Amino acid sequence: MSAHQVIIIGAGIAGASTAWALRQAGVNDILILEQGAQAGMHSTSRNAAILRTSIKQPALQRMARESAEFYRSAPTSFAEQPLIDAVGLFVTADKHSNAQNGMSSAANSSVAEIRAHYPDFLDADVDVWHFSDEGTLDIHGLLQAFLKGQTVRTHCKVDEIIYNNDSACGVRCGDEIINAQQIVVANGGWANHLCSDTGLNQPFSPRRRHLMVSSPIEHIDQQLPVVWCTGDNEFYFRPESGGLLISACDHELVNPRYGENIDPNIIENIAAKTGHWLPGLSDTQPQHLWSGLRTFSPDHNFIVGPDPHKGNLFWATGLAGHGMTTAYSVGQILGAWMCDKKCTHPSANDLLPQRLVDVPRFAGI
Repeated sequence: MSAHQVIIIGAGIAGASTAWALRQAGVNDILILEQGAQAGMHSTSRNAAILRTSIKQPALQRMARESAEFYRSAPTSFAEQPLIDAVGLFVTADKHSNAQNGMSSAANSSVAEIRAHYPDFLDADVDVWHFSDEGTLDIHGLLQAFLKGQTVRTHCKVDEIIYNNDSACGVRCGDEIINAQQIVVANGGWANHLCSDTGLNQPFSPRRRHLMVSSPIEHIDQQLPVVWCTGDNEFYFRPESGGLLISACDHELVNPRYGENIDPNIIENIAAKTGHWLPGLSDTQPQHLWSGLRTFSPDHNFIVGPDPHKGNLFWATGLAGHGMTTAYSVGQILGAWMCDKKCTHPSANDLLPQRLVDVPRFAGI
């Protein structure tokens, strides 16, 4: 039977950024347990690698901007190569929407500016904003930077959390018990099965989203900007591997074990939205297709902080597809709760698990 200061369940971006923040605060005895074959193999490594700070929830937008600033100015001791490729990001929204609330750091733009980069883009009557310092994020470089020097044990599924007098004191992995002074649940879509005996009643909603890389397109330059079309017909695209990385922004509720199974009907959905937003590319063929999970809380704010009923138990999950963009702040907030028993970050109170105590069990899977 081994024992550690901290056990973190999940080696995705939430667990990795928390481990890094704890290490910066002087906590060195950290064990990260990952059920998969390698760190970050689920949601973290299966996203679109887009840096977009215009998030609807003010608390999350604040975290995204703070994290982006850290990524831009990160010392070489954290990451030797730049983490952001600031190719620019255009965001569109339907006229008279409330999207303006999240665009204060962007310049007003136009469809004509998008079409100057992508002549095939729909000549639509929409509002447009341009974030010149955003674009793509080196998700693999970022994950490895957070995990540098950490102990990660793979192929280790946590079956239950062990308690002593209403305080977490260890985990059970099969027949093995591993003790710890503090435990962090950071395993995304798999967090529901660890809610037993905690202050939360399985509130997490894991949802699948597909991404496609098209076959090569002759006039696509790899330094073209990202375009994200918000609203009811949500769609985004950016250059990738000589073609375009495209998502129809599907949002299907799934059991997490099936989150990486491709829905055979998704090609029709992607084709329809591509035909709408990029009518000149409606015949584009897929070269690569995959899916990944995004996990949501009922109010779509993150769940980051101490468990309301169990001592020494902490949560860092429900990051809603914004994990890479906000990871630095997630780690800082949870690290403060764990080391100082308080957190003065302006977003911290909006993320507390306490708000979900009376929320009924999510019964959609």
